[in-house]
Amino acid sequence: MMAIARFRDSLEDNMSCSRPTELLTADDRAQLSSWIGQKCHFELLYKISRDNCCPKKFHQLCDRKGPTVTILYNTDNSSYGGFLSQSWESSGGCIKDQHAFLFTLSYNGVRKPRKFPVTKPNQAAYANNNLGPTFGKVESENLQGTGYQHYNAEPYLMNTLMRTPTDLMTFKNKISPTRDTASGTHFFKLNGRADFGSAYQGPTVNMNAINNGHMSVFDLEVYSIKATQQVSNSTPRDETIITNPWREPPLWHEQNLRSLKDFVSNYKPLPDMRISEVNILLVGQINAGKSSFFNTLNSIFRGEISSRACAGTSTHSLTTTLRKYKIRNREFGGYLNFRLCDTRGLEGENSMHYHDMQLLLDGYLTDQYKFNPMAHASQRDPGFVSHPSFQDKIHCVAFVVDASAIDVLHADVSKNLLYFRSLIVERGLPHVVYLTKLDKVCPMVDQDVGMIYHSKACKQALEIAAEVIGLPRGHVFPVKNYEQETQLQTNVSILALTAMRQTQVFADDYLEDQYELQSDQ
Repeated sequence: MMAIARFRDSLEDNMSCSRPTELLTADDRAQLSSWIGQKCHFELLYKISRDNCCPKKFHQLCDRKGPTVTILYNTDNSSYGGFLSQSWESSGGCIKDQHAFLFTLSYNGVRKPRKFPVTKPNQAAYANNNLGPTFGKVESENLQGTGYQHYNAEPYLMNTLMRTPTDLMTFKNKISPTRDTASGTHFFKLNGRADFGSAYQGPTVNMNAINNGHMSVFDLEVYSIKATQQVSNSTPRDETIITNPWREPPLWHEQNLRSLKDFVSNYKPLPDMRISEVNILLVGQINAGKSSFFNTLNSIFRGEISSRACAGTSTHSLTTTLRKYKIRNREFGGYLNFRLCDTRGLEGENSMHYHDMQLLLDGYLTDQYKFNPMAHASQRDPGFVSHPSFQDKIHCVAFVVDASAIDVLHADVSKNLLYFRSLIVERGLPHVVYLTKLDKVCPMVDQDVGMIYHSKACKQALEIAAEVIGLPRGHVFPVKNYEQETQLQTNVSILALTAMRQTQVFADDYLEDQYELQSDQ
């Protein structure tokens, strides 16, 4: 369990287990600064290995000090914590903070930065003299005891369990360090809990993948935050260009472009299923580039930049109706044998109704059905198909994900994405990810799209997208939509066609499975 090399300094049993070195690395400071939205100066206020693991000491050193960040360094080399823009206090009660967030910085020694914004600002943190840093609400019934008023119930608190979900409660009452006899190092068995998802956005993974399923830490630090200048509120990316690509790149030349166009253009669904085309559904948050991806593919086969679908940036989805677009090959005439189904972008209150998601996948909604976020579709609605055939159903799903915003997805968007995926898995539908806006993640890609597979920043974004959606990395395809270009570019077209080619292969796999199931019946 003693995995962190920097904590190997042995300490005498009768001495404090102080570690004077600040454990927050330069990369961690840059990451936190980007989430906060300002370049920050970090000043260490409190450190349990130096100042003792004691709530009263924490409040003595940290109360009324303004914005702070709390970081836990656990015994499995994972680090996580929370940011509070308001001051800590000692009097019992919730601290309101609309800018608070929880986060992870690393897991088992591997950097995995993720931000979990507050969803209930009135319950961002809890102030109590008997608790260490606490993010989320603590019910009064869990703190007060007979004869104790205003939650000053330290004797009773010793034997009280936190029954109400608290996102992150670090410790209560004084905790002495424990000495590991094998290594001679000291650590703290914190008696708090971590269960993100009550007052903060919940993670897409089990909590074990954040804190290893325990609260044993080598150290806990609290830093005061002093802003020095405004910076972009997006995750800092490693813009390093590496010599060896992280994935075998396509061939960036006209011959490969022609080969890809021929494959996509000549695709025909499995004849045994007796359908004329496959339906590929585009799903994603607003402004991710769903409509732009259709425009990109349509431009490639049109031979010039086109804009059939309404695309752009907006606070709400620009797509309000279901469109099942067909693409015409202008070189040879005729339509391609698939439809790109563009639907309303996932957002908060105005998102697609859950019931409509099911109806959409099962083919009950036809082209140009208008979504109503306030009510789900019914048989009385125009565009409702009472008895859909297999041709009407969705045969493959592509999640369109904005690479520059994947690690700061709004809680409601993340929830909708995961629910949509559960419906897809339930139906056995193949699904992929089209990772867009990588040119915003890495400036080098903005200059040369061919650098995508040599960019560490793009690799990091792809890995985060695979983790969030829950897919193998080989099912995530980088794309760049035509946005600012006025002429077709070989490399941009190759990326889009590479993604579409593999999507068609996965769709055919699904058709093959369905044919075998029908044959066995």
